[in-house]
Amino acid sequence: MNVISFFAGCGGLDLGFEKAGFRVVWANEFEPSVHAIYEKDHPNTIILQR
Repeated sequence: MNVISFFAGCGGLDLGFEKAGFRVVWANEFEPSVHAIYEKDHPNTIILQR
């Protein structure tokens, strides 16, 4: 099942969803300091960075 992530942070909750069998297809996060971490850990997820 596909899910989206609001206020994703660095993606810890999203990692839990992925380990439970979900596919995180889209995320948003306003904090610029975590974008690189999220992109590294979730390369198949589109992240809105604004």
